[in-house]
Amino acid sequence: MYRSTHKILNLFFFLIVIASCDSFNTKVPASEIKKASAWSDADQFPSFDNCEGLEGEQLQKCFGDTLGERVTQYLATQELIADRAIDAEIILVIAIDKEGAMSLNSVEDPNYVLTDVSGLEDILTQAVAEVPNALPAVKTNADARVSVSLKLPVQIVAQPAE
Repeated sequence: MYRSTHKILNLFFFLIVIASCDSFNTKVPASEIKKASAWSDADQFPSFDNCEGLEGEQLQKCFGDTLGERVTQYLATQELIADRAIDAEIILVIAIDKEGAMSLNSVEDPNYVLTDVSGLEDILTQAVAEVPNALPAVKTNADARVSVSLKLPVQIVAQPAE
């Protein structure tokens, strides 16, 4: 009798331990995840070689200026022909992956420039693709390279076809 009671008690305790394992699962609230993943001053913004040694706003400005110059240089080699005279700003939404490669995610175009300049979206996609890889962004609290997205304003000037 003692052995069967002992076996039943052991089985009972074993089941309690297994059933209580779920109570050891820790769940992080979504607000904590969002807070931990938010960009902080300690995180490393993407960079180009010519921006090395800069920090904070200076690094961001250098990176943005360099990226803007590269895209503008490419656009200057293209003949932009429009249905109307255009001198308007568009916003390029650029993704930079964990390896530093860039791609055009989308274009914010409140003035309908893309519809009036033939092939402009393809030209912009190629302009971003031509930019050399950057040094990727780093989320320092996780010590991990991260993908980021940024917005680059670009002034488009085009003349109508004659």
